[in-house]
Amino acid sequence: MKLIYSILCILILLTSCKSENTPLNEDFRAICFVSNGDEIELGNGIYMNPPVIHYVLFLYHDTIFQVQIRDKKSTCSYLKCRRNGKDSLESLFKEYDETSLNEQLKVMKKNGYLGTCSPDGYFLTRKNEILNFGLFIYMDYNQWSKHYYWKEIKLDPGQFPKIYPTIYHTLNSKQWDYFMSDDYYYKSVRTIGRGIEFIADTSLNGKMY
Repeated sequence: MKLIYSILCILILLTSCKSENTPLNEDFRAICFVSNGDEIELGNGIYMNPPVIHYVLFLYHDTIFQVQIRDKKSTCSYLKCRRNGKDSLESLFKEYDETSLNEQLKVMKKNGYLGTCSPDGYFLTRKNEILNFGLFIYMDYNQWSKHYYWKEIKLDPGQFPKIYPTIYHTLNSKQWDYFMSDDYYYKSVRTIGRGIEFIADTSLNGKMY
């Protein structure tokens, strides 16, 4: 009897672990903002400050969630706000449904890019099994946040939506692909050369080190 009970416990544990590791294929809308991380050496006298996500906000199952990341520690919460606040955020996301990273880069190549002091931001949406990723303008978030009051309700990691790790890692992966690509709109400042003859706009052959 004890043997049967032990086998059942193991099966339940394995099933649980399997479901935890399975990506959740559900619709969501997310944005993130990044800042420069600690300097790292890439070799041959080349250094860089890799982009690090410090804030994530996402709309999932009609609820707004946010994650603030400081010193590698995450504070998770959901934002309790009135219905018009959620509708306004949904409308803001819909504006980005009309574009993509490639389209944004074409516009910047044509019109030029005026840098700002705002943090770099990206959006990631999943709707009808289609992922869309691109640049997100910080001032759009700033204008939305100034017009709507919310109450921040902190959540324990176990209470947070299980889709969040998928959102975070996908945002991080795609922003790295973009950051290290030849299409990066200010790739000339992506790396720093010291003690060697350095070509400022090196793309490192599109590779991530």
